[in-house]
Amino acid sequence: MIEILALSYFIKQIKKIAEEKGIKPGKWIAILVGSWFGSEILIFIIAFAFFDVSRDQILIVMLPALLVAAGVAYFILNKVKALPSESITDQAIDS
Repeated sequence: MIEILALSYFIKQIKKIAEEKGIKPGKWIAILVGSWFGSEILIFIIAFAFFDVSRDQILIVMLPALLVAAGVAYFILNKVKALPSESITDQAIDS
């Protein structure tokens, strides 16, 4: 449940920022969702392969996986914030 809430929060933030800058948010939302689940899967693979975590201890792995996924989402959100506005680049091309 926390994962869904956090993911929807980051999606809403990216959509809002992208629309303010005149950028299509779909690409960045897809990158966010793919990176979120990709990083979680990577953490699970690392935990099961290298740290000998059993299936009974999966809840122990969930917290670091969620924290890494949230960190990746925060990084992507900052990338979107750092993008230039489309209206500025259009004006520079027209000049």
